[in-house]
Amino acid sequence: MIIGGTVAFLAVVILLVFLFSGVLGGGGSEGIPVVDSPGIQGRQGEMPTLPPGLVDLSDFIEFETDGDIAATIGLPLRSRPEDETGLGLYTYEDGRWRRVADVSLSGNGQRAEADFSPVPQNLAVLRVIAQAYEVEGSLPPGGVLHPDAKVGIVSPRDYTPQSDGSVGGTATEVEAGTGVLLIPTIVGNGEDTASIVNDILADESLRGQHVREIAQLADSGNFAGIDLEYSSVDSELRSEFTQFAQELGRILRNEGRRLSLTLPPPGPQRQAYDWPALDQAADIIKIMPIADPVDYWEMMPDALGQLVEDVDPQKLMLVVSPFSTELKDGDVRSLGYLEALLLASEIKIREPQDPERIETEVGVKAVAVNLAQSEGATSLRWSDDAATLSFSYGAPVKRTVYVENMFSVAFKLEMVQAYALGGVAVADASVGRDVANIWPAVNQFIETGTVALVRPNGDALVPRWEAPKGGNLDATVGPAVIWRADEAGSYTLRMLVSDGDLVFAREIEVDVKAKQEPQEGPTPLVTFPTGDGTPTPTPKPSPSATSTPTPTAAPTPDVTAPGQVTNMTAGPTGEAGEIVVTWDGNAASDQVDHYNVYRSDSADVEAVPGNFVASVTVGTTFYIHEGVLPGAYHYAVTAVDSSGKEGPISESDPATLP
Repeated sequence: MIIGGTVAFLAVVILLVFLFSGVLGGGGSEGIPVVDSPGIQGRQGEMPTLPPGLVDLSDFIEFETDGDIAATIGLPLRSRPEDETGLGLYTYEDGRWRRVADVSLSGNGQRAEADFSPVPQNLAVLRVIAQAYEVEGSLPPGGVLHPDAKVGIVSPRDYTPQSDGSVGGTATEVEAGTGVLLIPTIVGNGEDTASIVNDILADESLRGQHVREIAQLADSGNFAGIDLEYSSVDSELRSEFTQFAQELGRILRNEGRRLSLTLPPPGPQRQAYDWPALDQAADIIKIMPIADPVDYWEMMPDALGQLVEDVDPQKLMLVVSPFSTELKDGDVRSLGYLEALLLASEIKIREPQDPERIETEVGVKAVAVNLAQSEGATSLRWSDDAATLSFSYGAPVKRTVYVENMFSVAFKLEMVQAYALGGVAVADASVGRDVANIWPAVNQFIETGTVALVRPNGDALVPRWEAPKGGNLDATVGPAVIWRADEAGSYTLRMLVSDGDLVFAREIEVDVKAKQEPQEGPTPLVTFPTGDGTPTPTPKPSPSATSTPTPTAAPTPDVTAPGQVTNMTAGPTGEAGEIVVTWDGNAASDQVDHYNVYRSDSADVEAVPGNFVASVTVGTTFYIHEGVLPGAYHYAVTAVDSSGKEGPISESDPATLP
């Protein structure tokens, strides 16, 4: 039933009320029009296959419209639900169901309604089957559980397989609360450890030794079970991995423990994972995410659809990651949450190009360089293809950043519902790391059994500008603004950017000089006689004695180095071998040309060649140090001006890579 819409479709609206009430309410036949009016037509279609976590409460209606039509659509329900809990209007596209709206009940609870702009191609009212879900949280070695995390299982990634079949690593002391199961992870998918796993599986003797070592580890640590992240097994070792998992699972269950496997989703290529056999071997199977956010939604629904046919859905847990992602030429790189928003909030002064020309009453153009179209970038926006926020920047090589937060995670949690999975696993549940706090969405999902699919308000994603120290902004919103000051002095421009959850501020200092009045020199005098005669220049005066010029003192060179860099921090990005260093930019009066990053093993970091890491151009206030070996380090930063003078080194900050 179309209850409302734009004024332009008022005639259609009135007619459709009767059509849906009379035909759909009485149970239409497949293919027979239930709506047939100017601008819109609806037919009852065959209900596509539903995943195990959803049941249908209405018929499946397919719409055809003349252009985009905004309307309120109501579908009659086959039975009267007690309330709206678990109900949603879904559309079926690209082989998967997608919830597009919450419903509101009307007609004494016999009709489900929602507003649409535009009307989708098809709709049905579906209900999520209520069930309890398990939550697992993974921790880096030595990590501390996030205070908001409400988990039933905690899995520190403490151990790695060794070439002799043993297990190396040290247990993390975890404070997780009463009733929480401790199931540590043996990580065997790194560049070195993946080959070790394959070598162990290929050798029957080593394989047996590895089973015994893992069982001994679980017993000595009194763990509730063991999780194996062996996600890079050679496909030729399919049967060997199956035998290994079956034997280990049997031993652990005999001791009252669980076997958990963390594996990649099934795909078109041949894999080493015999899913029906692993269903018998394991108690928990965690399905890792696909790295590319767009590919995720093209492939993951099909993968889960296959898995729930081969594996008990209650054993499956969907892994969700709190890390953001950057794509460049098909390569995928994980980013921290703060790191992604730092990229989005980078600002520079584009006009005047010469800082010496920033004077009173002169318009100063400030630009969000990674969000402005004039810079070859795109605005921060919601991507329907990736179900997350994104922006693109960089020329000539484009980079696209996908920002993971509680909004995007909610869309992934919906698949846990739809496929009736056993629960969700958070890839990094620690505190103090550069990850998004997705726990509000996860906790709501666990506590209520439902998930709210909300996209951030588009207006909240537009950059906003402030001038806290004065001056006048021509506009306060947008990726670029013009600002000017009436008086000379030091000012601050601040840009605020939001991902719809939190607001981030980025500032830049602007030094404004007094406007220089143009100096007019003497104009040579040329006289013209009256009449038509040839003009004669005024006679040149006779030369006189030239006095000796008075010496003028040469300007004193600037010997002042830039000030000390402040608010410097360092810490892991979450990617292997990476540390991110951030700091506040110096005042414009320091005329900084670049920043130098230093590292030392001791807290007393010195600005000497042996500690030098990298130089960073002015305007950028972070640096990602790649290829760092595990260990404890201290970082510090200095500012260097255009003449090469280096300011005092900042206070150091420690960073540890496990």
